Amino acid sequence: MKKMLVFLYAVFLLTGCYDKTETEDRRYAVIMGIDGGEAGKKLSEKLNITGREGKYILSVGEAKLESDIGNDSEEQKTTAVIGDTIPQMCSDADKYSDKEIYFGQLKAAVLGRDIITDREKLAETVYNIERMEGINTKVVVFASDGAAALNIENVMNNDTRGGLYLWDYYRNNGYDSDMNEYTDFEGLIKSLRENDTFIIPVIREENGETVLRGGVVINDGEYAGDITDDDMTGVKWLEGEAKGETVTFDGVTAVVKKETIDIYEQEGLKIIEIYAECTLESGYGKSTEYYAEELETVIKSNIENTINKAQKLDADFTGVLYGDKKVIISPDIRIISTGVIK
Repeated sequence: MKKMLVFLYAVFLLTGCYDKTETEDRRYAVIMGIDGGEAGKKLSEKLNITGREGKYILSVGEAKLESDIGNDSEEQKTTAVIGDTIPQMCSDADKYSDKEIYFGQLKAAVLGRDIITDREKLAETVYNIERMEGINTKVVVFASDGAAALNIENVMNNDTRGGLYLWDYYRNNGYDSDMNEYTDFEGLIKSLRENDTFIIPVIREENGETVLRGGVVINDGEYAGDITDDDMTGVKWLEGEAKGETVTFDGVTAVVKKETIDIYEQEGLKIIEIYAECTLESGYGKSTEYYAEELETVIKSNIENTINKAQKLDADFTGVLYGDKKVIISPDIRIISTGVIK
């Protein structure tokens, strides 16, 4: 899976929802982050954090709002507050502004590494976010490679057109249905309540850019381990959602145009049959049969490695491991033409 930076610019349909006074009295949060308070001293060297100590650090990226009077506008900015509860931190942040933070337009939540890897803090954080007044829980949730506050600051600083925020990672990268539940906050809430398995994509900073690379697995309410982009691609194949994926090998690039999957048991074995149609974007010169066989080998290896990772983490984020049944993967790949004439 190639590294991705998914940006969407804020559009607020306020007319008919709030009057002018209400709009002017609000700071619209489009992205928020939560870190453990222990990181406060280190983060204070890079961020202006309101408050001195507390259990958590809340960072909020505020949307840039255009004014309809003249050319004035309110620039987007990042607010960071330390405290013991989210309501307390929001209240403290509001004391230093003539406007209240409003989360009804929230699009993404980023959880710091120290939150993700601490079972108690993870559960408490998710519970507190769920109970926030006016919260939009149909948001995308991400895990930060380090401190969430630094990723929030980086996201906001790198946007020059206003209201930059992360939005629906999977839907913008080929997912149509099933996998979308992995990234929204309501899905995380459900997985924690039911002690289910959940994948959170990881956001990190590389060379001054914000990228999405790999993910973390939450299983039975706690952190189980990290997975790679390849593992996440393997999950796409197993969910029948590989359409749009790019597969490369030996200088050849193929794009998946269609995929169907059939999983069944036979004579004590779990059989996974995959049919896919691909187009070649580069690497011509050999027969389509040759490229199809090579693709089958690469895809089979990807899926096997993903299943092995799930077994190693003892967390079935693939959804195909049941008991000790041996898994047989049988891909059938066809190369199709990109032109009108076939």
